Amino acid sequence: MDDDLPSDFQVIVVGTGMVESIVAAACSRIGKNVLHLDSSDHYGGLWASYNFDGLQKFIKEVNSDPKRKEQVYNLSEKWYIEKDVPEEAEESKTEDKSEPPKKVWSQTKFAAEYRKFNIDMTPKLLFSRGPLVELLISSNIARYAEFRCVTRVLTWLDDRLTPVPCSRADVFATETVSILEKRQLMKMLTAIVGNTEEEMEQEFKDWNEKPFKDYLTHKGLTPNLIHYVLFAIAGGSDKMNCRDGVRESKKFLMSLGRYGNTPFLWPMYGSGELPQCFCRLCAVFGGVYCLNRPIDKVEHKVVDEGKSVVVIESRSNTLNCDHLVIGINECPKDLISPEPVECTDISKAVFVTNGTIMSSEKEPLTLLRFPPLDGAEHGVTVLEVGPATGSCPKGLFVVYMIANKTADAETDLMPYAQRIFDMSGGDQNEPAEKPKCLWSVFYNAHDSSAPVASLADNVHVCSGPDAGLDFDRAVEQAEQIFKKICPGEEFLPRAPDPEEIVFEDDATPGPDFERTIDDEDEQKNEE
Repeated sequence: MDDDLPSDFQVIVVGTGMVESIVAAACSRIGKNVLHLDSSDHYGGLWASYNFDGLQKFIKEVNSDPKRKEQVYNLSEKWYIEKDVPEEAEESKTEDKSEPPKKVWSQTKFAAEYRKFNIDMTPKLLFSRGPLVELLISSNIARYAEFRCVTRVLTWLDDRLTPVPCSRADVFATETVSILEKRQLMKMLTAIVGNTEEEMEQEFKDWNEKPFKDYLTHKGLTPNLIHYVLFAIAGGSDKMNCRDGVRESKKFLMSLGRYGNTPFLWPMYGSGELPQCFCRLCAVFGGVYCLNRPIDKVEHKVVDEGKSVVVIESRSNTLNCDHLVIGINECPKDLISPEPVECTDISKAVFVTNGTIMSSEKEPLTLLRFPPLDGAEHGVTVLEVGPATGSCPKGLFVVYMIANKTADAETDLMPYAQRIFDMSGGDQNEPAEKPKCLWSVFYNAHDSSAPVASLADNVHVCSGPDAGLDFDRAVEQAEQIFKKICPGEEFLPRAPDPEEIVFEDDATPGPDFERTIDDEDEQKNEE
């Protein structure tokens, strides 16, 4: 394959993260000659999804590879179950005979069913009317993916989990707020959604630099309603700026009702599927893919008539391109602007549990937004996904926690985990108010989401994942990079379905299918 690889491309993309994959698809779609490389043997980079065996390999890499520790550090893995369980204990007996026996899990059983896990390094949701959903629809890339609706949004209020009333029906059906509070809440939410830009400017002209919480208090909302709007709907904290709070609340409310009762969608088999969807489109329109292909050297050169090119050394090949699109973790430091970038690292955790955090008639898909607790500065976002999403075997749930780093991941997130999980280990059969945590991993990730300038005009550096809930920043940056490479071109125009492709009239048609005498004789002999 190395010998067959051409040496000249219009665009070379290094890394298969979200931003890089969108740019590769957009360039290939309009006819650019694209080569897409990745040093790993899988797609996604820090946006990837792993089965359980792949995740174990990733953990070993982080603990042994210094380059990995530049991206991920303070990693701590823990089992809360035995390596093996006796045969007689493999299924627990329940008092209710109508319920099937509950499976007792061991480390060996996790390993045996490793293919049924899809665990995300960067779990995110899509707003139903957000930029990524609109891009997937308009470009026709949505046909490569499947989604499920988030079924409920929860918050932590009065030391317990509480459902957040999202829609008008939820507001009037909930028993946690009074009739007066329901009217106040509906008036507030309707004003946020219904006001024009001019009306919003007029309403908030005196609140631009003030906290959103002060504005909500000024409007007469009760403490319960302030909690719902500030922490659960806007996803903020006490210090959240008023304009940011209104913008986030409007984004939440505008996405209600498009596909379900909440504003959010979750990709089947994990968020790591989405970069692959864009890679598929790039390949369909002629993009060339080489995984497990690290780059050794990158040089920026000026050739004939002042034309600027980028030269890449990869193994024994020299590759030339007009534009290089490269992930921040792959880019040589001498091509990055030395200007300092403000960032806060991210604390993350993944848990596998034997039940949902709050009982439900059907399998839930949950977003939980914790307000800051115990004097913490930042809240915590929690996502719980079950077997119906293709994330884990039947009987288990995968739970993600994400927050801005304060100390380290375990210190930042363990107090929240202890409120919703039984972290004691022990007998999986014993009745418990909380689901038992069977396995966990805590880790910190360097925040590489801030835009970084390149020292060369035709080298475009892609940011890494942020701590946000959605993909908006990735889509915005991908479009900006595409417009620098292809000014005046449409960003990801709709790709035709296979049945819509019409061949030109002057194309030579192939021969008609005709049954020959030899075929008939052969069939008679077989009979």
